[in-house]
Amino acid sequence: MALFTYTSPEPSIVKFNRLVMGLLIITAVFSERIEFLYLFFFINIFTFITTLQYAPTSWIYMLLRKLFGRELCHISKTYERSYFMTKATERFEMTLRILFSGVAIAFYANFPMVTWLMVIFMGIFILISTFFGFCLASLGFIGIRSVKERYFGAR
Repeated sequence: MALFTYTSPEPSIVKFNRLVMGLLIITAVFSERIEFLYLFFFINIFTFITTLQYAPTSWIYMLLRKLFGRELCHISKTYERSYFMTKATERFEMTLRILFSGVAIAFYANFPMVTWLMVIFMGIFILISTFFGFCLASLGFIGIRSVKERYFGAR
C-alpha cells in the first residue's frame, strides 16, 4: 500500500472482490485442492500491496463491466455505506485474510483437517460479508479500535 496512492474502492468493487474470494475459498473446500488456497493467499498479498482499487479482482471487474456495459454487482443506495472501506479497514481486512490463510497453509502438511475447517469458516465469513454488506473483519477493526481508545487513550 505504500507504493500506491490510496483510493477508496467503489462499493461494487468491494462486493465483487469478496464474491470472487469467497468463491475461490469454497472451490478450495469442495475440490480439496490446496492450490486454490495458495492462489487466495497470493492474490490477497498482491491486493495488500496494490490496494483493492488496483487488485486483480478489480481488473477483472472493470473488464467484465466494460464488456457487458453495465454494473455487475448492484448495490442498493440503502446498503452502499456497508461496502465503504477506508485505508485502515482495508489493511485490517487484508491482513486478517493473509494471516488466516497463511496459518491454514502452514497447518496443511501435518493437520489437513484443521486447514479445511479453517478454510470453511473463512469462506462462510467472506460470503456473509459479500451478501449482507457488513464484514466481520471491519467489525473486529471497530472493536479493537474502541478497546484501544478506551484503555490506551486516543492515538
